[in-house]
Amino acid sequence: MTQGKGRQNFTIGLVSNFKCPAGKHQAYLWDSRVPGLGLRATAGATSYIFNSRLRGRGLRLTIGSTKHWTLAAAQAEARRLAGLIDAGIDPRQEAAAQAAQAEAERLEAAAVEQREAMLVREAWGAYISHQKARMAMPHVQRGKKWGDRHLLDHERLAQPGGQPRKRSPKLTRPGPLVPLLDMRLKDVTPEALRAWVAAEAETRPNGARQAFEAFRAFWRWCGKTAPYSAIVDAALFDDPALRDFVPARRAKKGDALQREQLAAWFAAVRGIGNPVISAYLQALLLTGARKNELLGLRWQDVDFRWRSLTIHDKVAADGFRVIPLTPWIAKLIAALPRRNEWVFSSPAAADGRLQDPSIAHAQACAVAGLKVSLHGLRRSFASLAEWQEIPAGTTAQIMGHAPSATAERHYKRRPLDLLRVHHDALEKWILAQAGIEQPAADGALALVSSVK
Repeated sequence: MTQGKGRQNFTIGLVSNFKCPAGKHQAYLWDSRVPGLGLRATAGATSYIFNSRLRGRGLRLTIGSTKHWTLAAAQAEARRLAGLIDAGIDPRQEAAAQAAQAEAERLEAAAVEQREAMLVREAWGAYISHQKARMAMPHVQRGKKWGDRHLLDHERLAQPGGQPRKRSPKLTRPGPLVPLLDMRLKDVTPEALRAWVAAEAETRPNGARQAFEAFRAFWRWCGKTAPYSAIVDAALFDDPALRDFVPARRAKKGDALQREQLAAWFAAVRGIGNPVISAYLQALLLTGARKNELLGLRWQDVDFRWRSLTIHDKVAADGFRVIPLTPWIAKLIAALPRRNEWVFSSPAAADGRLQDPSIAHAQACAVAGLKVSLHGLRRSFASLAEWQEIPAGTTAQIMGHAPSATAERHYKRRPLDLLRVHHDALEKWILAQAGIEQPAADGALALVSSVK
């Protein structure tokens, strides 16, 4: 190993003129003022180096090229390295630790930058996937996880729009949540939410309220779920002024049949050419069921012998409720064709069951000079029950409303035969107002036997 001229007092001129002699691979020169600092020259470059001993073993490190390091900086670095060695610290390990720290800081900065740029859409997708996973867990009780209908409602709130409609040449509108989905999570503020809900409420107030409530539940999930919890303002919905912009939940005014309108309604509905739709609409009024609950009625859910209907209930903890099969409904159902598993079947539908009876119902209402929605028939059932002074808890149990009082919630669950007493009486009264005679229960069952 060539040592050059041994030790010399390093100067800027000396360093810049130090070269590797011709015919040699490398040359060394050591600083007489800073122990351990040296120069190493090869045919292509000159570098500052540091030479010492640690725990009895030689240690040599490259500080850096003389093109990039000034003499003063190299001398300061050599003194720093000497200090580490005096303290028993290996400079190589210290450099590795610094590099690891720098890499960790770089990764954290990149993660922060990524979080800062994260869109609501990405978190919303994770939220929907989380709920779908819970839906597939059999050990999670109904009521503590979403149902198919609830999932569909959320998908519609976030649908992009621009898709062809089934019964209209117009394209679908974007869901009310779409403006929020395109925002960054960090940009969702009370001011932004107020502006969004106010704009949506102008054209679709009910959709704006539903979207607001869905987004609030999603935001609270984000506040408890990494990595979104590090981005969102968990107290966002604590703003008292925010709720003032949300449209109130209101039932449609007049969206229920009055007693004196029953005759006209029944006459128009019974005149519908499709007997399945006609029977469905009458059963919807006379059971107070939700429209999709009744559309999902299967033949296996109908017990003609013990006069009961098993309704698949979205609210009940066990997923269903059993209500009486009243004589008129039994007569209607018994006369329907048994094409497949569905009571209200449709050979034209892909899944074989009735899909949307609202058009036929609207046409029948127009003939009768009335205006009532399918959900309005459910309201009608509850309103008409007042005429018979049926106990509120009985009406709620038949309709599938959650119990509202402590006694109803924990103590009173009326058996089917007690429900039947009130339900049969209500059906008889409704039919009497419509000018229709209710068949006797044994007569309805006799009809069923003859059909079978």
